[in-house]
Amino acid sequence: MFERPFDIGATYIWVIILVLSVAGILYVVWGFNAAKKESGLNTAVSWLFTEIKLDGEIQSSSADSATTTEKTPPTPERLKNDLRLDRADGQCEYCDEEIDLLEVHHIQPRSEGGPNTRKNLIVLCPNCHRKADRGVYSRSELKHKVKQQEALQEV
Repeated sequence: MFERPFDIGATYIWVIILVLSVAGILYVVWGFNAAKKESGLNTAVSWLFTEIKLDGEIQSSSADSATTTEKTPPTPERLKNDLRLDRADGQCEYCDEEIDLLEVHHIQPRSEGGPNTRKNLIVLCPNCHRKADRGVYSRSELKHKVKQQEALQEV
């Protein structure tokens, strides 16, 4: 193959190598886009550097995996309901849209150790929740909205 790289027999091997390379690149691009669409850019980048061993065990190959913060447990339903009904009064706390399907968003994400406290949680409509997850709304904006809602509730 190396002595006569463009011989008919060698051409098939080069085509197979090319097809497998393109398939591998397409898989990586597809996986990156799927992870980015699902959970954001940070998750997509970490997907690229996650190693899956043959026994099915997933292990991060990045050096900072030992320094990651422990993930906060999910928000209790009682707290979510209190926020949706009492503080938000059935409205998105960002755009004030009245909607039945309100979602509770962690301003400091659970993955970064964000606590399940009223000051770290904001009630959002699905559109605003997606924007908050993508970083369209800054954390300081969201914290300000929560302060406003808490002050209104005290009055």
